[in-house]
Amino acid sequence: MRCRPLVIATVLVALIPATQAQAAPAADAARAKSFAIRASGGLAGSVTRIGAFRPRRDPTIRAAQRVFGRPSSRKLGRYGACTVDWRRLRLTIYFENFGGHGPGQTTCTSSVGKAQSVVFRGSRFKTWRNLRVGDSSNTIVERHPSAEFLDRRWWLTFAVSPFGDESEYASLYATVSNGRVNAMKGWIGAAGE
Repeated sequence: MRCRPLVIATVLVALIPATQAQAAPAADAARAKSFAIRASGGLAGSVTRIGAFRPRRDPTIRAAQRVFGRPSSRKLGRYGACTVDWRRLRLTIYFENFGGHGPGQTTCTSSVGKAQSVVFRGSRFKTWRNLRVGDSSNTIVERHPSAEFLDRRWWLTFAVSPFGDESEYASLYATVSNGRVNAMKGWIGAAGE
């Protein structure tokens, strides 16, 4: 009977390292819920990566679902574009397909729609220089020194259109309201010609 307190204390001490070891993966999982945004500039620049979603490799709705999970909604628009929302992430990707699709399919079919543009409204998304939605607008130039304020938004990356007059456009830009970044929007352009 006298051994019981010693046995209980030994078991508790043995469990402490196991509990601490379990806390580390939970912290890693929380950090893993952040999605890094990568964008290229130059000729035909675009958003090239959102976390593990790489639209240059596979721009389909199916590929986006593998990374972001099941969407909250898919809505086929009047002109054939498919708006896909992940409400919990505050992410919207617009899918199109200029090459057409087969009978019984729409742009909202998982294998047909191709990512064309994206809107980030959630703080889980961060640029390659750690700018997030919700950050103070003062941090934009600190984190993206080459950013420029044009057309009432902060252009984070500049790209040149390979079509027409080869004008510049923002492949990724941030919008601001009340001194804070309220959204980031990007061009992917995978729908074809």
